[in-house]
Amino acid sequence: MIKSITRELNTALILITHNLGTVARYARRVYVMYGGMIMEHGTAMDVYHTPCHPYTAGLLASVPRLDEPRKTRLVPIEGQPPDLIFPPGGCLFQPRCAYQVADCSTGRPPLLEVGPQHFSSCLLAHKGIKEWQTITSLK
Repeated sequence: MIKSITRELNTALILITHNLGTVARYARRVYVMYGGMIMEHGTAMDVYHTPCHPYTAGLLASVPRLDEPRKTRLVPIEGQPPDLIFPPGGCLFQPRCAYQVADCSTGRPPLLEVGPQHFSSCLLAHKGIKEWQTITSLK
């Protein structure tokens, strides 16, 4: 129904949700937010298949998959979300990130293009390092 209404009215639709299945079904472009900041954005295909921020990879790894055995354990994102009244000085995801480096705590990384129309605010992704892509089986 949502797709048919947007086609019929020739309009865009903005979905704000935690349901990654809904996003995958309806979105052409995806914006991943954490602590009120955009961490990554790009086409749905790029974001789902080649996540360029550890938070995005963590979200994808924590979703149940129908093509996996039923008893497969989900990979949680350890830690707690940031206190937005007193946010950390660097990357908002840095306290929970398994891939953090010293520079992650010194300043907020800008959103930079890491691929055609694919942007990330991760310092490692800016350097072409994307080790977290191995934790998702979407590649």
